[in-house]
Amino acid sequence: MVLLCLLIVFVALFIVWKKRRVAIFFLTGFVFWLLGSWLAGPLIQAAQVGQYAMLTPRIAPRTAIIVLGGGTAYDSEHRLVPKDDAGTRITLAGELYKRCVAEGKSCKVIMSGGNPQHHEQSEAAIYAPLLIDAGVNRDDLILADQSLDTYENARNTYKILRSCQYDTTIVITSSLHMNRALLSFEAFDIHPQPAVAYLRHPKSWWVPHPEGWIDSNSALHEIIGDARFYVWRWIGLY
Repeated sequence: MVLLCLLIVFVALFIVWKKRRVAIFFLTGFVFWLLGSWLAGPLIQAAQVGQYAMLTPRIAPRTAIIVLGGGTAYDSEHRLVPKDDAGTRITLAGELYKRCVAEGKSCKVIMSGGNPQHHEQSEAAIYAPLLIDAGVNRDDLILADQSLDTYENARNTYKILRSCQYDTTIVITSSLHMNRALLSFEAFDIHPQPAVAYLRHPKSWWVPHPEGWIDSNSALHEIIGDARFYVWRWIGLY
C-alpha cells in the first residue's frame, strides 16, 4: 500500500523532527486530503497515459492471447476467486478466443500468474477453470504459474512464446496496468497488441472520499512501478 508507506514516513518525521511537529501534522492532513479528493482523478489520468481502451485487437492466423493475473482473494464462502476487476480479463479472453474460433484461426491462451500473495493456489490455477467456462478449449490453454510480478509475467511468457511461432500476440490486463505490462514485454522484444479489460474512469471530489484514496493508491502504485522499471533498466537489472 503506497499510501500506508507514505503515512509511515510522515509518522516517522513527526516522531524524529520534534521542532516541526505542528507543520508535519498539518502537512500530513493536507496531503491525504488532496489524495482522497481532487488529486485522485489527475493521478488516474497520469497512470493511464497511453492506455489503449478503444483499440480492437487484430486476430491473426496464429494468435497468442496472454492474460495477466490480477491477484486472488477470498469470497464470502472462503473460496479463492479473481481479485477486484481481474474477472473482466477472463471475460475478455473468452470473447477474443471465441472470435478467433469463429474466424477459423488458431489461438492459444496463456494464463500468466503465480502466487505472490501466498494463497493455496496460483492465480493461473484459479483463473484456468474460469477461462474454460468462458469458452476457452482446455487444449488451447497454457498455464504459466511461476510469475510473481509483471516483469516475470513477461519473462516466463517469452519462454513459452519461443517454443511456437505466432503471427501476433495480445496482452490482456486493466487500463492502469497496461503501460507497465507493455514495458515489461518490450524488454524481451515482445510487442503485443494491448487489450484493456477494465477501464478506470478518473473521478475527483471536493472532500475526501474512500474511493479517492483507493484510486490514488492504485495510480501511485503503477506510476512508481513504471519509474522503477526505467531505473532498473538503466542500472542493468532489466
